[in-house]
Amino acid sequence: MDPILALADIHLGRKQSGDKKIGPGLAWALDALDQGAKAGARHLIMAGDIIDRKRFTEVTYDEVNQFFERGLSLFDTVLFTPGNHDTHHNLDLPTGVTVASPSPATYLMGSCAVHTAGVEVDKDPRELVGSFPLLIDGTVNLGILHTSLTGEHSNNPCLPCTREELLDYGCDAWLLGHVHQPVSVNESPFIGWIGMGRALIVRTAEPQAESKVTVEELTTVRWKHA
Repeated sequence: MDPILALADIHLGRKQSGDKKIGPGLAWALDALDQGAKAGARHLIMAGDIIDRKRFTEVTYDEVNQFFERGLSLFDTVLFTPGNHDTHHNLDLPTGVTVASPSPATYLMGSCAVHTAGVEVDKDPRELVGSFPLLIDGTVNLGILHTSLTGEHSNNPCLPCTREELLDYGCDAWLLGHVHQPVSVNESPFIGWIGMGRALIVRTAEPQAESKVTVEELTTVRWKHA
């Protein structure tokens, strides 16, 4: 499996300092893409909330396009799973970006099968994991979900599910968006939120490893407020 770079919750439009809610900004996001490519990633997943629902201007839409255009220039495939903030915008993304459907579906990124569904409305109440497509035998199966799980780390519900539901589905790892802290809820297979201002790389594990994949933080790009 070719390595995959995963980001989430960038919230373009937020200031980087001096406001109640801040975000890492475009310069950080572009550097994360560059550093991910240098680290060997061949595919990019953006797991929701590329743009903030309240803090944005017309310039922010250009920043969103800059992010995805850079991704298309660096990676073989680019997958965007919309989050709850993204549903407040009519994003016109560059040709070549695959936007995940609100209905559960599987997308191929090289030899990896990515199972995901985009948020349909803010505070999306749907419980979707039970209707995800069957896993694909003989390949790595990666789950992506912009979710509050059972709500302990989130103010509002978003595609709620339990840790046990994710485990029962059987993916080799689950990378989550929505919660801004990098909270892990299961070690093997990995289930956890990517976090704001952080980047993860998914790679094939060594043959003797317990899991098929490793999920590691790209520490060179960790945002100072993360």
